[in-house]
Amino acid sequence: MTTTPRRPVTKTIGSVTFDDPYDWLQHDSDEALAWQWEQDAIAQREARAWPHFEALKEQIRANDAGNFMVSRTPPRLRGDRWFWIAPPPGGGGRVVWTSTSLADAGQPVFALADHVAREDAASAAVLWWEPSPDGARVAAIVCIGGDMMGEWHIFDTATGKALRAPLPAIGYSGAIPGWLADGSGFYLHGRDAQGRHRIGFVALDEGVADRPEVVFGDAEVPANMSGLSCNVSPGERWVIADSGPHERTAYVVGDTTTGEWRPFIPDGYDGELTGGWLDADTYVARAHGDDTPRGCIVAIPVATSQDRSTWREIAPQGAAVIRAVGTIRGKIVVAELLHVSLRLRVIDPVDGSEQLVPLEDAGASWISAFHRFDRTDALTFDYASFTKTAGIYHYDLDSGEVSTVVAPEVELDGIKVSQHFARGKDGVHIPYYLVHRDDLDFSAPRPALITAYGGFNSAFVPAFLAHFTPFVRAGGVLIHANIRGGGEYGKIWHDSGRLACKWNSYLDLFAIVEEAIANGVTAPDRLAMTGASNGGLLAGVAIVHRPDLFRVVVPDVPTFDEMEPLPDDAESAPIRAIFWQDYGDPQDPVMSKILYSYSPYHNVRDGIAYPAVFQVFGEKDAGCRPFHGRKFTARMLEASTSGHRTLLRVWRDTGHASFDADTSVTQRAEWLGFVMAELGMAPVSS
Repeated sequence: MTTTPRRPVTKTIGSVTFDDPYDWLQHDSDEALAWQWEQDAIAQREARAWPHFEALKEQIRANDAGNFMVSRTPPRLRGDRWFWIAPPPGGGGRVVWTSTSLADAGQPVFALADHVAREDAASAAVLWWEPSPDGARVAAIVCIGGDMMGEWHIFDTATGKALRAPLPAIGYSGAIPGWLADGSGFYLHGRDAQGRHRIGFVALDEGVADRPEVVFGDAEVPANMSGLSCNVSPGERWVIADSGPHERTAYVVGDTTTGEWRPFIPDGYDGELTGGWLDADTYVARAHGDDTPRGCIVAIPVATSQDRSTWREIAPQGAAVIRAVGTIRGKIVVAELLHVSLRLRVIDPVDGSEQLVPLEDAGASWISAFHRFDRTDALTFDYASFTKTAGIYHYDLDSGEVSTVVAPEVELDGIKVSQHFARGKDGVHIPYYLVHRDDLDFSAPRPALITAYGGFNSAFVPAFLAHFTPFVRAGGVLIHANIRGGGEYGKIWHDSGRLACKWNSYLDLFAIVEEAIANGVTAPDRLAMTGASNGGLLAGVAIVHRPDLFRVVVPDVPTFDEMEPLPDDAESAPIRAIFWQDYGDPQDPVMSKILYSYSPYHNVRDGIAYPAVFQVFGEKDAGCRPFHGRKFTARMLEASTSGHRTLLRVWRDTGHASFDADTSVTQRAEWLGFVMAELGMAPVSS
């Protein structure tokens, strides 16, 4: 039991009226923050007191090459130069690198310390970057101390000098600028004071003609889209702006000969439509609508884009879900998922012939996770599996051969991977992977850790075990679940796990767990669960709605109060709009009842034996704010009768994830150590 003061406030949100006992912890007052840091100190002390903490931390570090936030990305060819982001020599936040050949080790374009305040350099990192088509310049979003917005910095590739003052960015949107061919300027997305999407032009050289800013109403570009990436056509007549990062649709197109912008998609089109330039007047895209939920590939004449009768189908919908389409040297490149595993195809748009890029089974790439191709003049890609860190590869469009640019740093042996399908409550088959040592004895239930995401059209693809490796080596079973709400099976899979159907995501998780228990894989007293972001909310739902299934749960950067997930202010408006895409607006009379029905904070009940809980938050996370943890922790400490620990960890100067390698390792060592301690496990020597 806790002595945290209850100060109930009666609230009516939508059509639901309820008492909020810990409303005072929702606000960043001195008192609330003091309470937060007191809880954080307890969590840090208890996590690091585990006698195996340092050994686990070193094992995680040894297997951390697969961590996307701190690792190298595939190189992109622009002009005669290659570009990628990676930590600089000596470590630190990622910067943009360049080289003149794939065989060249390359060098950083700039040093962060030269372009940010000295006190900020240690926590600065590049989030997104976009080189100009000729490779002479590069734009990069630099984020500091976990900030999710950042600023656009524009550099000269040859000298590393800044070409102008930084520009405001919306880093979490993933929106990138659209360069002119000669790098003399670019189109860039932003929002006006009313939160409406706008596109402006940034000229870098003297004599470059100005282009007027354009602001879009909600009917043209929905406010709940995070941002718009601009894509300039060859010849520079057209500029297409497509949304992201969760649902990618080319909403509007600008005609530079007239300065006018108009809708690109047909009236009433409902689905994703995004790709790249086939030629100066033709846009090739993956089209996902009610008639093609897994996607087909179409060539669209820009001048008549709103007339679907002028679209030409290049590849029909197939068994796989198309996740990304791009163009390289007149060829169409396609990334798709077939039963949650990556497949790459190259299509000749003239004769329709195809080349299949040879890949191993049960693997994935940055492309399939973020469902877009970076603009490049060569096909390079990363590819990882549960047992291999991401290697970087180049596919020669002429010879059809795959060559290794960077070999996988770590390859695990003695690990078995198998895919299974549970039957959901409504009869739908829900895929999941079991990953464990190949010599594991299943004569008795094993310790297991299930992880899932299930939201925002994001595919939860196979990835290197990384920090899960010590758990699996110690005899645990990793259950990698692909529940509805994600993008693993296209539009239908996403739509059936969001808004009024959001409960399907949670029921899918429970169905997989119940099957694993029924099959003797694990047992409730040996089962852990973790998820991040939307998966953190999933973890919260698991805690309060099925405490009988889990022994320990780790919600990582979650939201718990779904009735008031964000402050009602202008700063939060763009993120709030994203939330409404999948969760719905709590002010809506219908959605408020659905949200309240699963909202973790509001469904904690007195006298219930809840599992052990270790929460992870970032102090500067603009989307999943620490107040969720404060309120949930207070309510859990008050209500639970199990005697298990409920801990709240808030990382200072950190946002939705850490760009610092050591911080990232320590974060995961803390929560995984908590899980292993609760399950009676210890790391074993490799």
